[in-house]
Amino acid sequence: MTATQPVDRPSQESTGLLTRIGLKVTGGKPFSDLPIRRKVVLSQLPMFFAVLFACTFALLSNAKEIYGDTLFTAGVVLVLLNTVASFAVPWEKFRSEFTYLVIPAAGMIAACLMSMGAYYWLSGMTLLIAFPVFWFAWSGVAPRLTLMLSFVLPLATTLLQLWHNDIPFTLINVVRPLLIPLVILALASTTVIVEYNTSLKNRMLRESLATSRRQANLLNAVLNAANVGVVVVDRDGNDVLMNDIQRFQHRHAIPPEHPDPTEDKLLVRAVSPNFEVCPELMPSDQRPVLRAIRQEEFVDELIALGPLHDPIYSSTSARALFDDSGVYDGAVIMFKNVTPMITASKTKDRFLANVSHELRTPLTSILGYLELLEDEVQMTSGTKKSLDVISRNTNRLLSLVNDLLTVAAGRHQISVSAMDFGAVVQARLESMAPRASAAGIELNQGTLCHEQVLGDALRLGQVVDNLVSNSIKYTDRGGSVTVEMDCTEDEICLRVIDTGRGISEADLKQLFVRFFRSNDAQLSGLPGVGLGLAITRELVMAHGGTISAESEIGRGTTMTVRMPRKSVKSDSLPSAFVGQPATENRS
Repeated sequence: MTATQPVDRPSQESTGLLTRIGLKVTGGKPFSDLPIRRKVVLSQLPMFFAVLFACTFALLSNAKEIYGDTLFTAGVVLVLLNTVASFAVPWEKFRSEFTYLVIPAAGMIAACLMSMGAYYWLSGMTLLIAFPVFWFAWSGVAPRLTLMLSFVLPLATTLLQLWHNDIPFTLINVVRPLLIPLVILALASTTVIVEYNTSLKNRMLRESLATSRRQANLLNAVLNAANVGVVVVDRDGNDVLMNDIQRFQHRHAIPPEHPDPTEDKLLVRAVSPNFEVCPELMPSDQRPVLRAIRQEEFVDELIALGPLHDPIYSSTSARALFDDSGVYDGAVIMFKNVTPMITASKTKDRFLANVSHELRTPLTSILGYLELLEDEVQMTSGTKKSLDVISRNTNRLLSLVNDLLTVAAGRHQISVSAMDFGAVVQARLESMAPRASAAGIELNQGTLCHEQVLGDALRLGQVVDNLVSNSIKYTDRGGSVTVEMDCTEDEICLRVIDTGRGISEADLKQLFVRFFRSNDAQLSGLPGVGLGLAITRELVMAHGGTISAESEIGRGTTMTVRMPRKSVKSDSLPSAFVGQPATENRS
């Protein structure tokens, strides 16, 4: 605390007291916001009370002489009429907003008459002219005329006082009262300057406010056109901006029993990988807005807003804001409504599941009857060849249907048990050997690891089948496919290396995307729909592993699967776990 603070405190307290008194008089509103009639009344009352005090003083001193002067009486009557008019006249109905200035104009005349009539007994009456002069100065109308009247009118009044009371116009008598016109001129000048600066600041403030509103409306229009809900919070977590789209989404998340909820009461829920809304509300510390306030940044995290029977799926992202000095200053949170896309995806999955299920039943029946026909002893070679073609294509169609069912399910149930992954790879290679031989491709078995580990033999066998069959499909006759393993204490690595056509760098980025097929694959006429590698990736991820591809056009491709090694003695791996759907296929 500095030494000057105790000196400033009384001034601050008195200023605060005057402000409180002023607000009480105006009903708690700024004077500029009051109706015109009330402003006229409040502006007239100071002169009315001053005249009332002067009349009271006159009664106590020289009542007969003062009230016997017709000029003084006329001035008092004029002030009374002015006060009644300020109350009674509907000033707001006049075309000109400055019509009310007839009140201070008449007040000048009244002050002049009263000061002339009471010159001998109430010499300070000339100061009453200051009230209407200040009124003119506050109005901002004709400031130059106001300054001229603030000097000329008091001066003329002092001269008229001499004339009315038969006092000679000597130099001393004329100069002596000049202090009053000069004081009123100085006060009027100060008032005009203050009013001009106040009006200028108010005009600049209104222009700035109008500009701010235009920019806010423009920003809101841009954000609404982008069809994204946006919330901006300050460093304390208070909302400073929310566009119309987010207001609608926010209202949708308000529970019926809490019309004005806090953030933790809003209907915000997590969404499972297969787009099912979790029944429990999301914990407060995991909600997007509160995470953004903690300066966390994230992109495209899916949540559900609103009741369980009518959720809005929203993809949320957040970015922190910093001021020029690098200090955290708030955050921007975006909510993109992806409900139509989620609904379309779920509809597609249901369609695929239904159609695939209906197709698999007759295909299974066809394969059963084909096996019975193949057991027939009396069969010509041509008939047997035809049956082989039918069986091969039926099996291909059944494999495609099974892939579609897997995609529609959106998840993979992994049954973990002790297994020899090397033996699984070896068995799959033996079953793929006839196909490779028929295609004129050399299928090589490299080093394999034969140790007991935890995994799903069926699903990992499917991984090997997909990778090897894919390499055989895209390798020309005379080429080779090599499968090898490399095991350490921490991980198991499986590599499938072919000398095929290779994949471009651009296609490598989309290799594991469902239904993606490169232009070369489509032009080759080879069968496939682009699901094999996507499903392979999901199965590898379900085992906690990763899959990657390296390729060069004309030299071949290497597919690498890496999985954490789980020994049979490890009790850290659950007996079953669920894989996540892929977001990112050559096939």
